[in-house]
Amino acid sequence: MAETYNPIVGLRGSDNMGGYKSRVAFIPANWVTAVPKLPDTISDDDDYVVAVGAFVFKESLTGAKPIGIECTDGTVKYSAPSQGELEGQSFAPAGEFYRAGAKKQYAAWSRKFNNTPGYLVLEDTDGNQLLVGQPGLLCNLKYEYDGGQKRADRRGIKATFSCDSKAPYVYLETKIDIDALCDFEATV
Repeated sequence: MAETYNPIVGLRGSDNMGGYKSRVAFIPANWVTAVPKLPDTISDDDDYVVAVGAFVFKESLTGAKPIGIECTDGTVKYSAPSQGELEGQSFAPAGEFYRAGAKKQYAAWSRKFNNTPGYLVLEDTDGNQLLVGQPGLLCNLKYEYDGGQKRADRRGIKATFSCDSKAPYVYLETKIDIDALCDFEATV
């Protein structure tokens, strides 16, 4: 297959605000039968980084949907350093988000989904949704609670996440309407 190489050009006045919106969605891997994934055949640049398809939830899980997590503003972080040896390099996406507070449901959620691999969806400031995790290369979450030391400190739960990936970031072609699917009043 012959590859085409498009020029890489500068921003030239485009917005380049970093960061992510203060919400994420998590989907446990054992809840779904189909997942958006990178195409096996590459025909243009998008095929390298755009996951096609949609999440299909198991019929036995009545009402299953992505789990919305409202994060403390400015705490969603994502990076994807290169990893591996020469001629065997890939990417190691990782990041974190934070939920301030010490509600019982936050601790319960952390315990319930600790050691539960799946897929995490982040939304950047341009409205693009990034999918962290692919079939066989699942996203893992790890939680920690900090109650603060002084009464002026905030307390809450920080979640860190990581996986391995072929691409530095993977866009979702079929976006998830996080506001419509996730009831932030009832979730953490």
